Amino acid sequence: MGVITAVRKVLAFEMTIAEWIGTAIMLAVPYLVVGAVWTAFHLDYINAINPAGVNRVIALLGSVATWPVLLFSTVCMT
Repeated sequence: MGVITAVRKVLAFEMTIAEWIGTAIMLAVPYLVVGAVWTAFHLDYINAINPAGVNRVIALLGSVATWPVLLFSTVCMT
C-alpha cells in the first residue's frame, strides 16, 4: 500500500503553468547541451553536406535533437 499512496501523493501535486514551463526548461537544457557536445564531436557527416544551405542547418539541429538515437546507431559512425 505504500507505493500506491506515494503515487497518489505525486499525482495530487498541483503546479502552475510557470512551474511546468520552468520544469520543462530544466529538463531540456541538459539534453540540448549533451546533444550539442555530441554533435561537436561528430561533425564528419554534416561537413559532407552542401556547404551552404538549409539542409546543413537541418542536419545540425537534427543531430542535436536526436543524439540518443544516433549514439546507438551506425548512421553517423565513420
